[in-house]
Amino acid sequence: MSRAWLLLIACLCLPAPAAAQAVYRCVGPDGQSVFSDQPCQSQGAVEREAPRPPVASAEGFVSGTGTTGEGCARSLDALLLGVRGALEARDVNRLATYYHWAGTSAGAGRYLMDSLEAIAARPLVAAEFVYEEPLAEPARPRALRVEQAAGPRDAGAVRTDFLLRRHAGCWWIEL
Repeated sequence: MSRAWLLLIACLCLPAPAAAQAVYRCVGPDGQSVFSDQPCQSQGAVEREAPRPPVASAEGFVSGTGTTGEGCARSLDALLLGVRGALEARDVNRLATYYHWAGTSAGAGRYLMDSLEAIAARPLVAAEFVYEEPLAEPARPRALRVEQAAGPRDAGAVRTDFLLRRHAGCWWIEL
């Protein structure tokens, strides 16, 4: 056999590159996210809804804008725009990029991701800064308040106040 044939056979025996391998995003029967190389149905799960594309809000904000890099908000306005965009897109991963994870253990990280996933799943009503009373000079917000509907068919309101933290030249949120 010629060297070219041997080389061709050797290349065909190599595993597929990681980019060609499928990753299935599923939701298990218990409601937990499952990521696997196996189809969702083979695990008794259903396919997870794909993130919605960026859209402009009623106020004209487009999701994912306003930062120097997703997650590092150099200003409070950039943080507000980034968090609002992530919530409008209902994208927990993008919301997590604005979270201050420094010093968080693996166990606490899993708990926080579950909390952020629940927040990202609810329809956004409003996101705005909350200031100290009375306003001090210069006025600096103490929290980022997110108002959401309890669910797509439930008009009840859910409020989350994210604490604000300045670290490494960026603004971050914390629960």
